[in-house]
Amino acid sequence: MLFGVSPAGVRIFSFLAAGLNVGLAGLLAWQLGGRRAAQVLAMIAVLAAPVFLATSNYLSMNSFEPCFWMGMLFVLLRMADGSAGPRAWLFFGLLAGLGIENKHSTVFFLIALLAGLLLSPQRRLLRSRWCAAGVALLLLIAVPNFLWQWIHHFPTYELLSNIAHSDKNIKLPPLAFLVAQINILFVVAAPLWIGGLIWLTIARKARTWRFVALTYLVFLPMMMLLHAKHYYLAPIYPVFFAAGAVALGYLTRRSWPAIGYAVVLACFFCLVTAPLVLTILPPENYNAYSAKTRLFLNKAEAEKWTSPLPSFLSALFGYPQMVEGFAARYNALPPEARAHTAIFCGNYSEASAVNILGRKYGLPTAISGHQTYFYWGWNGYTGESVLTLGRHREDYTDNYAEVIDLGPFDAPWIQDSEHLHYFWLRHRKRSYAADWPEFKHWD
Repeated sequence: MLFGVSPAGVRIFSFLAAGLNVGLAGLLAWQLGGRRAAQVLAMIAVLAAPVFLATSNYLSMNSFEPCFWMGMLFVLLRMADGSAGPRAWLFFGLLAGLGIENKHSTVFFLIALLAGLLLSPQRRLLRSRWCAAGVALLLLIAVPNFLWQWIHHFPTYELLSNIAHSDKNIKLPPLAFLVAQINILFVVAAPLWIGGLIWLTIARKARTWRFVALTYLVFLPMMMLLHAKHYYLAPIYPVFFAAGAVALGYLTRRSWPAIGYAVVLACFFCLVTAPLVLTILPPENYNAYSAKTRLFLNKAEAEKWTSPLPSFLSALFGYPQMVEGFAARYNALPPEARAHTAIFCGNYSEASAVNILGRKYGLPTAISGHQTYFYWGWNGYTGESVLTLGRHREDYTDNYAEVIDLGPFDAPWIQDSEHLHYFWLRHRKRSYAADWPEFKHWD
């Protein structure tokens, strides 16, 4: 409604969230006692971090997660040193509730944060009626989400369990997981956030905020034990960039080291992280440029996809061509067949592309059994006539009387797993209504 269907229009809220994340890093440095140079260094470090650039370059819950987490920590830092009164728990509860609505991994962060508070003298903050009120507000916001999960037999747990028992993700051992943290935050910036973690852990000046370091020391092994993706920890790091910048100021007693470090990171942002993480370079030039800068930005994949570009970039390609292929084949069908032809997609990204980009071609609403598309049902289609994308004709012959291969789908730079074929499936032996529960899959 506001910006139209375009990459920039769809992503504008993620761009704004990325800017807020950078600003929060500066606020955190200010709250920890850092001067202007420390604030600038913290913001530049967050700006240059590949993981934040990548997640802010497309619309997803990952774009907003750091804002909720850092907002919560900012409130707690202020309450811990007396800058804010206990009524700030209400703002914390609001942010925590919205954070859970945004992405359920916030629950794990809150568990680690509670452990960090209990292990530190700041446990006194929990002994307040305003803390109870903040938790009540959190629950009030999150309860509808929980009820939906309960009614639908906890699909988020089903999703996580299916992924854990699959071969989809790269399961990193502890040392490799730690190395991945350095890679996704940019190796040149590693001394800053590691120094911030150490400062919060041992420095006398940071004693009031030690619960933040303890939170991380609980959260890190938790994610390792759960075989989480390496970027699941990413939203917690802005506070350590801020702490590292403040610690550098205390260590050197001068502004110029922080300014110099910020200039170095800004240069690497312009020359390395931005060209390799944002959609700036033409795809045909990307790999050549990447080879020249590999020393500074190592590949840190989270899933076992292969592609001509890093998977997070290749995943952005091919949707217009895919929808055009569906449109050409749909419009080539006999008019009497088009009236009751469904477009069935194997996953939510294909179905959403058809439903958004297919409007101008007059395509019917796509259906799918993938994740929440399953709950939206089969839209009245029987399976008498279906267009779909798949791998092998034999995958459909048990359920359809006639399977016609309508040719391959191909597009530049897509993931290797996305080179598929269009099929026209006719006369399903059992209706979608009868078999729909079998289409449900969360992965």
